[in-house]
Amino acid sequence: MDLMFFLLLGHFYGDYAFQTDHVANKKKESLKHLTLHSMIYVVSIWAAIVAYSLLSDSRLFLSAGSLFFLGFLLIQHWLQDFYKGRWGNHSKQFYYIDQALHITVLYIYRLFMTG
Repeated sequence: MDLMFFLLLGHFYGDYAFQTDHVANKKKESLKHLTLHSMIYVVSIWAAIVAYSLLSDSRLFLSAGSLFFLGFLLIQHWLQDFYKGRWGNHSKQFYYIDQALHITVLYIYRLFMTG
């Protein structure tokens, strides 16, 4: 069982499944909606880390590294989506770069936490 699988599930739920059309459209112009989306995203990632921790019998979700990462992720996700909404939201290439950056950040966390 790999942590990355759970992180990708958390990413999918936080960036797509739990994001309503209203929030998706409003986050481009409203800091409140952008912040809401980013918080939902981080909670989804946290839930994925908790699920991994419970199934692998670890306490990863309580570690200082995980808590630091979640704070970092909130800021990083907010900034990335803020700039995507202002500069490149209509470009397919920017969409792929955006997703690659999100997944890269999750992968780096996985490397630090599980080797």
